[in-house]
Amino acid sequence: MISLSKQKKVEILNEAKNLISNSKGFYVIDYKGWNVAEINLLRRRLKENNAKMKVIKNTLFTLALKDMNINIFEKFEGTNAFVFVMGDEIQPLKLIAEFISETNKGALKLGYLNGVKYDEKQLEALSKLPSVSELRAKVVSTINAPIFKLVYSLKGLITNLVIVLNEIKNKKEE
Repeated sequence: MISLSKQKKVEILNEAKNLISNSKGFYVIDYKGWNVAEINLLRRRLKENNAKMKVIKNTLFTLALKDMNINIFEKFEGTNAFVFVMGDEIQPLKLIAEFISETNKGALKLGYLNGVKYDEKQLEALSKLPSVSELRAKVVSTINAPIFKLVYSLKGLITNLVIVLNEIKNKKEE
């Protein structure tokens, strides 16, 4: 393996710190077994959902966390990719879980969102939750349902009133 120069390591460390500080959190995934096409496909899907996947040396990522006083008591080992979440925290997690299921390769290892660490089982449970946009849609439809019922009820009453008034008018004209 080619050794990175000290300058390049500093650049990567600063980039990792920048990604951590500008995100709501990150997921650690094991990408063992994925080919380049699969990695690029997942990267594109994540980018469309306001997340960024980056492969960073485990030691450099650990240093970045230490420099930022983020202690998640985890030693990163193996082939890890780090997914930084800029928007909805759940949608990228759903994409990762679906992708792992599709390819039957890789694994979710860890999540760190808004200052809270999540293990594999917690991430699996979170991945089954609806996204923020889905939750908003459900709330709006729940709020709107009684209003729509009221509107249709009033519309029916008004229609009946118009029919009765037309009948009265027709009888008076006779």
